[in-house]
Formats: sequence, structure tokens, C-alpha cells
Amino acid sequence: MMLTHLRRFASSPPSCGVGYRTCGPAKPVPRCAWPVLRASATAIVVAGLLAGCGKPDMGNEWFPLRAGYEQALAVSYQTDEPREPEEWIMRVREPSVFQDQPVAVRHHSAGVSYYLKADELGVRRVAIRTDIDDQATPDEEPLWVLKAPYAVGSEWTTTTVPYLLQRKNEHPRDLKYTHRAQMTWRIESVDDTVTLANGRQLKPCLRVVGLARLNLYTDPVNGFSDVPLLSREWYCKGEGLVKLEREERVPAGFMTGGKLMAELVR
Repeated sequence: MMLTHLRRFASSPPSCGVGYRTCGPAKPVPRCAWPVLRASATAIVVAGLLAGCGKPDMGNEWFPLRAGYEQALAVSYQTDEPREPEEWIMRVREPSVFQDQPVAVRHHSAGVSYYLKADELGVRRVAIRTDIDDQATPDEEPLWVLKAPYAVGSEWTTTTVPYLLQRKNEHPRDLKYTHRAQMTWRIESVDDTVTLANGRQLKPCLRVVGLARLNLYTDPVNGFSDVPLLSREWYCKGEGLVKLEREERVPAGFMTGGKLMAELVR
């Protein structure tokens, strides 16, 4: 698709309504052609990546973003109301172009694609697109996945929503539709070892911990309470995200919470 797009521009450059010649003496490029040339140049960069030897990795050693790279995570829940276990498939698709910049595309089996950029500053999400969307929606501000330097003590913040908190008798039940919080992340270790369920050991791994709080009216006895949202994530060298935990515990009353656990299985 991308190469076809390039051939179309090469065979019939836009005239922009003026005498734009495709050959002969060089002339200044009409201003109205600049956006097209920028888009074409960016497309050439992506096409070059795709045509290169092997699969280019647009990520880094802690978060690979090599086209075709796939991970399967087994997901389980500990909640007041039983939930069936799941399996998430995360697959890196071919690079794309977003806002004139090459980006990696990581697709979640839930039907969502994440547009990601990695550089010396870290790995961040810049846009999101569901499978039913025609175009990606840019994030209001970049959402950091990992931020350099990859050393103990590095911190950053992102906006999060509660994944597990639910109202017992009100609608919508899920608080993720109505509440947001600022989560502070911190790299707490750079040399963890993760032992998977099949006995495989992965190391070294970053252990990243995030903490946010939501002030909620949980019940008549406790009134308003600061409910902690706690995330733990492990990123192993050469593998990426291999394990995560999310805890959202709430006093018994008007709401329910629990714990989510996901771990690499293949």
C-alpha cells in the first residue's frame, strides 16, 4: 500500500494550479506542494525501514518494537465478583506515519492499536486507534511508557483511570468512565529476575511502580477515602513487558475493587 502511494506521487506530481513541470530546468517548488513533499518524504523513510534487511526495531532493549514481534499474556483477576481469566495478544505491526513522523504500532487483541515513539528520552504513546476507527486519535500529551534514564529513581507521571473499581448499585458501574487520576511512576529496580509460570527465568528486568489516589465516597462509615491505585510492571531486556499487577482495593461498602495480574506465557 505504501509503495503504491509513492509510485502515484512519482508519476504525476501535483500542479497546484500553476505551471509545475516534472522535468527540465530546476525551479522553486510551489509552496502548496510542501505538505505533499513532506508526506512523501516521510513515507519514503518508512518504506526504507520496511525494505531494509530484517525487521527494524523502532523501540529499545527494554521495549522492543520490531514489526512482527508478538507476546501473549495470561490475565487473571482477584475481585469481589468473579471474572473469567483472559489472554491478551500484543503484536507489533508494520511501522506507520502519524503527523508526518514514523511511529511503531502495537496492537492489543482487545481491538486497540497504540502509536509509539522511542528515542533517547524514552518510550511514549502519541496516539491511539480502535479497530473501528478510520484514523488515530492523538493523545492530549505524550503518555510515557518508560522514561530515560533507565536507572533506579527515575520518575514520571501519566494520567490513569481505575481499571477495576465498580459501583455496586449505580450506573455506569465502571469508574473508568467517570474518574481520572495522576499516577507517579518510579523505576525501583534495574536487575530484577522474573520467573514465569513455566519456570523460565528472565533477567535483567526493570521493576516500575506507579501510584495514584482517588478521593471517593466509599461508604457512610468511612465517608470519603483516598483509594490507592497501585501498578507494578516488569520490563525485561530483549523481551519488553513480561508481567504486570494492578491493585485497586476499596473499603467494603458502595464499591468493589480487586487485583489484576498478567504474565507472559509465550
